[in-house]
Amino acid sequence: MVAKKISTSEKQAICKKLITLLKKRYSATLPKYDRPVLETILHAICLENTTNSQADEVFDSLLAGFHDLNEIRVSTISELESVFKPVDDAEWRAYRIRSVLQYVFDKEYCFNLDSLKKKTLEQAQKQLTRTKTLTPFVINHTLQVVLGSHVLPVDEKILNATKWIGLLSVDECIETASDNLKSSVRKADVPLFSHLLRCLSTDEELAADFNLLKNPLPEEGVELTQAASRLEAMFAKPLSKQKKRVTKKKASAKTKKTKASVKKKVPAKRVKTAAKKSPKKTAKKTVKKATRKTASAKKAVVKKKVTKKKPTTKKKK
Repeated sequence: MVAKKISTSEKQAICKKLITLLKKRYSATLPKYDRPVLETILHAICLENTTNSQADEVFDSLLAGFHDLNEIRVSTISELESVFKPVDDAEWRAYRIRSVLQYVFDKEYCFNLDSLKKKTLEQAQKQLTRTKTLTPFVINHTLQVVLGSHVLPVDEKILNATKWIGLLSVDECIETASDNLKSSVRKADVPLFSHLLRCLSTDEELAADFNLLKNPLPEEGVELTQAASRLEAMFAKPLSKQKKRVTKKKASAKTKKTKASVKKKVPAKRVKTAAKKSPKKTAKKTVKKATRKTASAKKAVVKKKVTKKKPTTKKKK
């Protein structure tokens, strides 16, 4: 089965429906991205593959834990890594943060990149790609926030979610995902759709559904026209809840079996023997034994008295 080809206008109409559906589940309030350019890049490193709240928390602790950006630049990876423990890839994030600051300081002799705002999209993109440790997500996020460009930043989690929806093909890679995705969304809807995609892809309840290694999609992909109905079905019954129900049923069935087996294994003979060995009967037996012992002891005393020899008396001549 080959996925049906649909036009750009049809894709945009479907994305509009998806935005309406996602707004019902998640907040439509956009996060504030009003930081300077360099801090926007650093925050994007914290934001990749995580939620906005977690990224804000990590970024704030990074700035609060060190005197300034220069101290962060000269710190060790292990010192920076402790800040990123609440999120994944702590060591990799720490290395990228320090590398960006080192690169900017060597080029600009300061920590200011606000000149990027005056450049064209092509010029800004070239400048950002010179920093080797910047991922496609960080570059596109910076271009969208700083210049308002028509780009959709895609990280690994968003990539899996958009494949599941059908916006991207199954074999799409992270390097080309943003370019192939932007035609599906109107420029005016890009900031909101990016925010909602992040909420969807980082939803813990849906993590099992978007784990394409354990739950792979068909090779031909999925129909984008069915995206809205598939999302509604997933929201109603995500895999995480389905697995919990199955495990609960199995556990209850096991407990019933164990109870039944315990009842069957208890033999009737043991119950009878237990009844025979009641405390009243055992007490009677001990009393009988005691009386027998006393009677036998009395008999023994009587015998000893009888068997004693009488003293012999000599007759007088």
